[in-house]
Amino acid sequence: MLVLLVALAPAAALAIYFYHKDKYEPEPLGLLSKAFFAGFAVTFLIIIVEIIVMAALVLPVQCFFLKIFLMSFFVAGLIEEGFKFLVFRRMIYNNKEFNEPYDGIIYAVMISLGFAAMENIMYVMAGAFKWGVLGTFQVGITRAMFSVPTHAFCATIMGYYLGLAKFCGDRERERENIYKGLGFAILAHGLYDFFLFTKTAAGVLFMLILFIFCWNFALRAIKIQEEKSPFKER
Repeated sequence: MLVLLVALAPAAALAIYFYHKDKYEPEPLGLLSKAFFAGFAVTFLIIIVEIIVMAALVLPVQCFFLKIFLMSFFVAGLIEEGFKFLVFRRMIYNNKEFNEPYDGIIYAVMISLGFAAMENIMYVMAGAFKWGVLGTFQVGITRAMFSVPTHAFCATIMGYYLGLAKFCGDRERERENIYKGLGFAILAHGLYDFFLFTKTAAGVLFMLILFIFCWNFALRAIKIQEEKSPFKER
């Protein structure tokens, strides 16, 4: 029970935060829950694909920096953000509830937090198995401060551009914004993991700079899309 509480608390807190930012036309809790659990469930498929790609593409590589590049951008960035994007496109993009720009952010975040929650459970359980209660809190607190918010920030980037795409009114610009949303989310996720995987002081410094940049982008994106709500006057 302690492991689940520590693992799920960060995702729950962020979900509540993003939900309350939807001021003008809050989304139905049923669809938000479905998005969250879809992200939770797709984690198992992501793990299978990542194991296959790791075995075929990453493990044979001897060069350290090439190895962590492939792990960061192809295994973590492309596969994880790619599957989250596919869930969004199938479940949310053409749904009638996606009716204002901020909805792109809230649904992308819910899908991503579902994935982050499942991933967090596995990491916190591993910490508890190795180091007991101390490991539970050490892993849980560290991931609550950085890993889980980063998933939410990458989702905010994707959701911001998907919101632009949905309501831009132009097919070419729609495609462009969809590609931007997926591409920038992959880039941010890949860079974060790459800096972390270097296990150097410089890598940690660049990771923190990127984290702060993504945090600021997320805050600005939320504010911009809130102001575009057609329900604002109501």
